[in-house]
Amino acid sequence: MNFKLMTKACTFFILFFAMYSAGCSPLLPGNQPVFGEIAPLPDEQVCRVGVLPFLNDSKYPLGDALATKIFSAQLQNVGGSLEIQEGNILKAYRQLHILPGLAPTPEQLLIIGDRINAQLLITGIVIEMREDRGPDNTVVPLVILEVQIHDGRSGEPLSKTYHRRWGSDYTKVMHFGTIHTITGLTRQIAMEIINLWLKKGILQCNNVSR
Repeated sequence: MNFKLMTKACTFFILFFAMYSAGCSPLLPGNQPVFGEIAPLPDEQVCRVGVLPFLNDSKYPLGDALATKIFSAQLQNVGGSLEIQEGNILKAYRQLHILPGLAPTPEQLLIIGDRINAQLLITGIVIEMREDRGPDNTVVPLVILEVQIHDGRSGEPLSKTYHRRWGSDYTKVMHFGTIHTITGLTRQIAMEIINLWLKKGILQCNNVSR
């Protein structure tokens, strides 16, 4: 290797290290959603999806309601699949006497899927949701979600996605800047999970009438 090429290579590594230390590097693999397939995903177009009420294992008040609404809103923003109305889902919950904060059994999921005519059912758990203090007394939120996809016709789980984010993960990354609110961080996490599903061919629907 000649002297000029060696100089360029050294300069590149020095700049890369400086950017990484300053938080300007791309998001690392460990920051990405972890997707696990439990059973084969449907190879058909998915045009009807029901987002069921999430559960809350954190101490954040109403974290389940917040995560459910944000995930539903982000799913609607994607287009494609038709999200089933929340009112129809809650009606099915009342008919089955499923109390708030309790997860439906596989048998109940089967009944819910049939009553709301869903191809896929989405359930979720807020594992952690909190606000810590960072430099200069700034708020640094943490959100950990686990989201499952179920077959709407059988109630059986098809996949599980785990995602964990600090608001500070986005400092100077892709021009995001640090996220200082639980709402903003949950919105970002939900979109990253949904984008991963789209890359895997889930939630695709070209049927205009649906």
